[in-house]
Amino acid sequence: MLVAFCLLIGFAFRVGVYFRDSSLWIDEAMLALNVVNRSPAELMKPLDWNQGAPVGFLMASKAAIAILGDNERAMRTIPFLASIFGLLIFPAFAYRAMPRPIARLATILFALSPNVIGYAAEFKQYELDASIAVGLLALGMPMANGSYASWRSIILAFVGATAVWCSHPSVFVLGGIGFAILADAIARRHRRAMCVRLTVVSCWLASFAACYLVFLRHLGLNAYLLDYWAGTFLPLPPTRPGDLAWIVHHYFVFFDNPCGMNGEFGLSGFAGICFLFGCLSLTKTNWRLLIALLTPLLLALFASGLKKYPFAGRLMLFAVPLAIGGMAYGLNLISEQIGKAVYGGRWLILGIAFIGPISECNQLAKRPIHAEETREAIAAIHVAWQPGDCVYVFYGAVPGFEYYRSRYPIPTDNAVLGVENRGKDPRQFREEMSVLRGQKRVWILMAHRQTHEEVAIRAYLEGFGKGEIIMRGTDAVVMLYDLS
Repeated sequence: MLVAFCLLIGFAFRVGVYFRDSSLWIDEAMLALNVVNRSPAELMKPLDWNQGAPVGFLMASKAAIAILGDNERAMRTIPFLASIFGLLIFPAFAYRAMPRPIARLATILFALSPNVIGYAAEFKQYELDASIAVGLLALGMPMANGSYASWRSIILAFVGATAVWCSHPSVFVLGGIGFAILADAIARRHRRAMCVRLTVVSCWLASFAACYLVFLRHLGLNAYLLDYWAGTFLPLPPTRPGDLAWIVHHYFVFFDNPCGMNGEFGLSGFAGICFLFGCLSLTKTNWRLLIALLTPLLLALFASGLKKYPFAGRLMLFAVPLAIGGMAYGLNLISEQIGKAVYGGRWLILGIAFIGPISECNQLAKRPIHAEETREAIAAIHVAWQPGDCVYVFYGAVPGFEYYRSRYPIPTDNAVLGVENRGKDPRQFREEMSVLRGQKRVWILMAHRQTHEEVAIRAYLEGFGKGEIIMRGTDAVVMLYDLS
């Protein structure tokens, strides 16, 4: 009953964040501009705005927009449906692959996983990554545990070959499943199974090689993305003490974000320890599952060392189901041992483990993971716009402005669009706004900004003008200045 109740709560959270219909934040707006303005054939070329997304996700999103219209909810339909799929499939995977008490813990943790819930309402591919990982585990683990059914091999070969076109990190999950099913065949000395499974893995590798040559190699050469994610690549080889500290730091940060075990209570360390104990437990009880859960993390870590995949944040959302599986084993083990020593200790430990995710879910009910009210800010300018007005669009608001101005028209000739300047010389803002001196009514639109950037802009404007704040929303602000 408790598991069913938590699944219902998880479903309600996912539906709630989807129907909240919040404004697109900067990353969503940049991807939306690509999907809306390009044809399906053009989506197969490198994307503008330094965006990268799997072609399967782009095509599915294009279809959703064609059916449901050009709006936020249509764009988020694919992530939302993927989230519901993951919620339905995870119990099937858990209860087949794990003992019942551990499967219960894992299912509840997944149902209430904050970031898995939050990204169900974000127009990015990360939710699809996590749900595809769950689906692959649900298909692959029966084979890893000794199933030799031909139909399962055919389905797994086809699904795995398709997955790499719909989710970039699915190749890591397939790597874990591939090692697990091959190791099982070797352990059982089953030659026919080995041949069949090598064929399955070969299908995956061939499909991934084609996907890499056509799409991923261009993405891996994007200098902007490499620079943006610079701190998330494993120093390879890790030889210095600082390199080992990097591994330890990113290991525990992973349980904070994306696993969502930190929140207000700082439980990422506890979650990391649970995962370690879980892995130790699996070495004795289910080494095949250990391979399937741990190998994708190691492959992602190695890929980060090659500067091919950042080991950080939302890009690791695909690994949350894997981490939850290991954590559930460790949590069960630790709570059982403490329960034997202290009366009520098992329930105390379980309560501690769940308080972080529940707290994070409570925050999600109040605001999105990336709350950025650019839509509301542009709408406020549109409503109050007068003939002769001008607008300066801060670089962080440019993608949202470009997307929303078809809905809230603002004359193009009267807009000055800022150029990205994060962490650079703030004098660039002054140069961009200098053309607006002498204007009577100048709107300043800011979103996705840092506090010091807003301070620098206002200090410059107030040196020769007079203004007021018209609207201050979540990570968005609208100001009106008289620069005459």
